[in-house]
Amino acid sequence: MSVLVSSRRAFLLVTLLALTGLGGAQTRDPLPVPDVSGYRTLKCDFHMHTVFSDGEVWPVTRVAEAWRDGFDAIAITDHDGYHPHKEDVGVDLTRPLAIAQRAADQAGLLLVPGVEITKGNLHCNALFVTDPNGFGDLDLTAALQRAKSQGAFVFWNHPGWKGKAEWYPPIDAAHKDGMIQGIELLNGLDFYAEAYPWVEEKNLAILANSDVHRPIGMDYAPRTRPVTLVFARTADLKGIREALDGRRTAAWVNGQIWGPEPLVRGLWEGAVKPEGSRLQLKAGAAARQMGLRNYSAIPFQLRITGKPAWLNLRATDLKPESVGALFFSAAKEAPAGKAQVAIEVEVTNFHTGPNRNLSATIPLEIEVTP
Repeated sequence: MSVLVSSRRAFLLVTLLALTGLGGAQTRDPLPVPDVSGYRTLKCDFHMHTVFSDGEVWPVTRVAEAWRDGFDAIAITDHDGYHPHKEDVGVDLTRPLAIAQRAADQAGLLLVPGVEITKGNLHCNALFVTDPNGFGDLDLTAALQRAKSQGAFVFWNHPGWKGKAEWYPPIDAAHKDGMIQGIELLNGLDFYAEAYPWVEEKNLAILANSDVHRPIGMDYAPRTRPVTLVFARTADLKGIREALDGRRTAAWVNGQIWGPEPLVRGLWEGAVKPEGSRLQLKAGAAARQMGLRNYSAIPFQLRITGKPAWLNLRATDLKPESVGALFFSAAKEAPAGKAQVAIEVEVTNFHTGPNRNLSATIPLEIEVTP
């Protein structure tokens, strides 16, 4: 009987590997994002489910999907007290982590141990737990105290999933007691605008996660799943934890970025390079073009906000891993000679706070001839 069970398990694992790519010739999307100011930029998803709670896939599938999608780190966060498949797989939440760890080691991905603390409509993910079991029979406060005793990093999940996000009294009390350090500003494709001011007000780390239950391709087309960008000193679990504690994170989904100004500025500076720094223009002549190359998988939507009055200028948006353009022309009354020019732009899809977008500068030397 044990041989039969073992054979069936092996067959299922081989099937999953074939379907998800670790056992076949699957291609990994490199999903290029620049490192920032001495930090490694890690692409992460810290909210995912497997058959060990209410998910529909085996833990190795989550690893294979993340590897294919270009991620560096994931957390499997099955529910603490909801186990609809318990007759088949049991309720020990160390099992999905152990199963996924072997696949993560093979794939070169970082696996963060986690659990979703699920209490009515208030859900929190506890990362870096030492034991994901034992939370199910506790109320929210006791569960968060248990997570704190294990040294966990805790963030509040999908704060607006049942309606308008509110800073509920139990969340407030837990936050004041140092038991909540982050907030899932984006869950799936849902952005919780009401929660955005809390990031600065409450000193919370920003997270964006898939909360995926089904195979990832059923919910997200390529390059559309949410990403938590973690700016880590080292590309390991210790580096991730230190970055989360330091609130060095940003959210990315569908071309939109939310994060602290110095970090998202670093993404701009690392990803976008003018193809040249000098330009010659003839006063009153037709426009000339300069390329603006985007080396990253993140698009940049640009609006010109500052330039010399004598300079006519138009910019195209920068698609991922492509070249956009700046179109220049000098007015007839433009002063002749060389000038150091700072082109001011607003990156309208890079959000540094509520109602604030990133402002950036493109320095150029322009020579105008009569």
